Amino acid sequence: MIFLMVSLLSKAQYEKDTKFWQVEGTFSGNITSNDTKGATSLTTDHANHTIAIAFKRAKFSEDFLAKGWLLDYTLQSSTYSSSNSSTNNNYFHTIKAGYFVDKFKPLNKSLAIYGEIVGKIGYGFRTGNITYIYDYNTYQLEAGVNFGARYFLKKNLFINGQTSLVNLNLQHYKIGTEQQTNLMLNSIMNVSSLSISIGKTF
Repeated sequence: MIFLMVSLLSKAQYEKDTKFWQVEGTFSGNITSNDTKGATSLTTDHANHTIAIAFKRAKFSEDFLAKGWLLDYTLQSSTYSSSNSSTNNNYFHTIKAGYFVDKFKPLNKSLAIYGEIVGKIGYGFRTGNITYIYDYNTYQLEAGVNFGARYFLKKNLFINGQTSLVNLNLQHYKIGTEQQTNLMLNSIMNVSSLSISIGKTF
């Protein structure tokens, strides 16, 4: 009877027609400062920051199988200033949209593991006030397989942890009048690819 109740509670969170959304945000950065003494004193400051936001929404097309879409936005900024020149700002924006399929396996009423197949398309561009910067654009196609775990803090509120297992990334760069295409395959499961998000079912 106890096992049956746990099974029913677990299934209710992953039943057909149940929907969920989840959001993830990350921030990282560093600042360095150098002070050179001599005939000419010079102080320089260099700051790098990255802000990333991701949103996912899905619906269970059948029990334990969810399908949905996602949006990602990443801003990478670089600022350089010195005591004898003006401040230079450089920003690189990346926007991605995609489609994913998640297959869940509940372990108990609160915890489940899942596998994910995902595909994305992306576009990147650069802005800033550095006059010598040429046009810089990127176009991306991604396909990946991820592994994750979902833990329900309450009936409808959950926290999600996910890492990449395999990722195939096709990138096309347009730098001024030059163009370059790279194909990259990553198949390493490590802490650097771990992402944490929160979400809600409804």
